[in-house]
Amino acid sequence: AGKPPPGLHLDVMKGDKLIEKLIIDEKKFYLFGRNPDWCDFTIDHQSCSRVHAALVYHKHLKRVFLIDLNSTHGTFLGHIRLEAHKPQQIPIDSTISFGASTRTYTIREKPQTQGTAGAGENKIGDEEELKGLLGLPEEETELENLTEFNTAHNKRISLLTIEEGNLEIQRPKRKRRSSRVTFSGEDAIINPEDVDPSVGRFRNMVQTAVIPIK
Repeated sequence: AGKPPPGLHLDVMKGDKLIEKLIIDEKKFYLFGRNPDWCDFTIDHQSCSRVHAALVYHKHLKRVFLIDLNSTHGTFLGHIRLEAHKPQQIPIDSTISFGASTRTYTIREKPQTQGTAGAGENKIGDEEELKGLLGLPEEETELENLTEFNTAHNKRISLLTIEEGNLEIQRPKRKRRSSRVTFSGEDAIINPEDVDPSVGRFRNMVQTAVIPIK
């Protein structure tokens, strides 16, 4: 496994509506399933297993592979159910789904922007030329796709910044008081009266009497 190329992502669709874009260019593999503690992307559907499938990028073949992790209701490439624990290559623009969930995931490369418009026989309009100079796609759908990608990318950066900030905040360590007992090397003379004033209070009242034995 290796790190995917920058900008690789998944278009999450429900019907014809784009729900979100998931960036998948930071790790060697990504886990899908219902368990949010173990999976990178949570699938909130009862038909999906806790850890349902894994998406892996092969650094030598430069291809994405999908592995079903012995799920109960299956992982699908299009309408074809994958064999458990057998890596299946996923071409760009392919659609995958998990269990009976109606959400589909289409793998996409980073949206391409057009450079400076070249000189051609036909003169393009001012608006199209301006878009070309700014590196913006001319088609409206391409522009929307690029906007959604940038939104997902910025969201990921914000999450990474928050996580790094939390790592820097550490609780101050309290200094533990020493519990060791030390003894002085010098002998100290203690007067009992200094400790308890009642000691020796009646010593002057003591009398000694000798009683002869008859």
